Amino acid sequence: MTEQELINLGFERVDILDEDSQNGFDYYYYHKEPYSGVILHSTDSIDVKNDNWSLKSFEIPTLNIKDRIHYEQFMEIMGNITY
Repeated sequence: MTEQELINLGFERVDILDEDSQNGFDYYYYHKEPYSGVILHSTDSIDVKNDNWSLKSFEIPTLNIKDRIHYEQFMEIMGNITY
């Protein structure tokens, strides 16, 4: 998934400055809470190669979305879950 796709899908950019993280560099990532209690977060900008971003979730540890089609399938499945 490209950075522009993340932006187009409504993900918000989160900037982390070195002064806050104390890790020696600035970086950023994207996040979105498409459903209550499910937060998707992207790869950190320092780990991205060739504009290939992926999405993960702490709430669903095995989730690893690498392209828009899988994102859309995930959203469809989550939209069909009833509580």
